Amino acid sequence: MDILVVAGFLGSGKTTLVISIIERIIERTGKKVVVIVNDFGTVGIDGKVMTKYGLQVMELASGCICCTLGADLLHTVEEIQDNIAPDLLVIEPTGVADPDAIVQAMAHYEKGEIGTIRSAVIVDASRFDVIMKALNRPLTAQIRSAFLVLINKMDTVDGSEIARMEGLLRDLNPTVPIIPISATEGTNVDQAVEVMVRA
Repeated sequence: MDILVVAGFLGSGKTTLVISIIERIIERTGKKVVVIVNDFGTVGIDGKVMTKYGLQVMELASGCICCTLGADLLHTVEEIQDNIAPDLLVIEPTGVADPDAIVQAMAHYEKGEIGTIRSAVIVDASRFDVIMKALNRPLTAQIRSAFLVLINKMDTVDGSEIARMEGLLRDLNPTVPIIPISATEGTNVDQAVEVMVRA
C-alpha cells in the first residue's frame, strides 16, 4: 500500500484536485484507492462529495491527523489495510498540517507493509502572496518536504505571475517538480498524475 499526502491550505482546491487526480489514477492504473479526509471545518462536505464519486472516505473530524490524532491515524490506516487493502491510500490533511509529520508518524506503523509515502503540496495562485506572508513557516515546511508542488488556480493569474511564483517556490525546494494547474478546468491535471504514477 502506497501513501500519498495531498497538502495545502484551506481554499487551495485540495478536494477538487484530489477527486480529479484519483479518477485519473484509477482509470490509468486500475488501482484500488481509499481517501482519508481531515480538513477542519469542511470534512463533512468533503466526505460527501468524494463518496458521490465512488471513492471510499474515512473521516477524522476532530483535530489534525498528524499531531493530536497521530495514534488514531495509525489505527485508521491499520483498519483500512486490514479491511479494504487498497493499493493507494490518499490522506488529505488539515490545511496547516506538515506532511512530513505524517511521514514520521507512519514510521511507527508496525501492522503491515507500507510502500512509498510521498506528499504533493497545492499552492493557491490567487492568494499566493497573502499565504506566503501570513503562513510562511508552515508553507515552507510543506514545500521542502514535497515530492511535487502544484500551483492551482493558474487560470486566475497571468503567466508572468506564475513564473514569479515558481521562482519563489524553487528557492524553497530547488529540485521539486512544480506544475501550474487548474483543478476546476482540468488544465495540466494529467501532467500532475503522470508525475505521481511514475514516481
